[in-house]
Amino acid sequence: MRLGKAASAVFAALGCSVTLSSSAGEEVEKKIAKKLDEVRTQAGAGFIVERDGLFIVAGNVPRREFDGIVAHTIRRSANALWASYFTKKPDYPIVIWLFADDKSYRDGAKRLFGDTSVSHYGYFRPWDQTMVMNVGTGTGTLVHEMTHALLKPDFPDCPTWFEEGLASLHEQCQLLPTSIKGFVNWRLPALQKAIEAGKLVPLERLVATTTAEFRGANEPLHYAEARYLVLYLQHKGLLARFYKEFHDGARKDPTGAKTLAAVTGKAIPALEKEWVIWVKTLRFSER
Repeated sequence: MRLGKAASAVFAALGCSVTLSSSAGEEVEKKIAKKLDEVRTQAGAGFIVERDGLFIVAGNVPRREFDGIVAHTIRRSANALWASYFTKKPDYPIVIWLFADDKSYRDGAKRLFGDTSVSHYGYFRPWDQTMVMNVGTGTGTLVHEMTHALLKPDFPDCPTWFEEGLASLHEQCQLLPTSIKGFVNWRLPALQKAIEAGKLVPLERLVATTTAEFRGANEPLHYAEARYLVLYLQHKGLLARFYKEFHDGARKDPTGAKTLAAVTGKAIPALEKEWVIWVKTLRFSER
């Protein structure tokens, strides 16, 4: 069956290959329309609220900045992520709040959601598909959180180490129409210091961490290791292949350890030695 014009437009605008039935497409449209009305009511004066495909964007930033973020960050990152990794699209709207500075961001998080202990940069609420962003710090975290939002429907059982590794890869990245490429970023110095101090978490242990373990006392180092392991896979041209094979075989390999060894052609201890040597060659300078 064919989609109605309105529903088709939602997915066509985002470069999606549409296979939904007409009734399914109409149901998505109803969800988006309902959520759009809710966000307009929540936002109040001083906010621009607009829909862009599956995304409902609300911001207290100037119109020119708002339009630029929608076109050059939200839309482009979504299309690049779908083209590079994810095949299953959300069948619900994703709400993105863009706050101009730290004060309005923290005030908004508290007013809208009762959230008081929040990251300086922004965060994603997976239980209600909402991103809350302090764009006064830039848009790198927006792409990080977009990765979480679009990975969720495609790979719901993805372990935390890889989800955060892939998301943090995009904190510093280049967006092209059909691809996304991560670069060295501020997490590198801490990783290199841990290597020099002999405090590196073995990769075999890293990929076996539960969510609680990943977010425990060693969380900053876990993030850095996961990010640079994913960057290494990208450097070797293996990241897209790893994602697909891990996604497809996750029931038999829930941590990704076996897939990592198969894709790289190395047992993880041997991979770690090669990876550490490569990490030591990297350089990061703040500009």
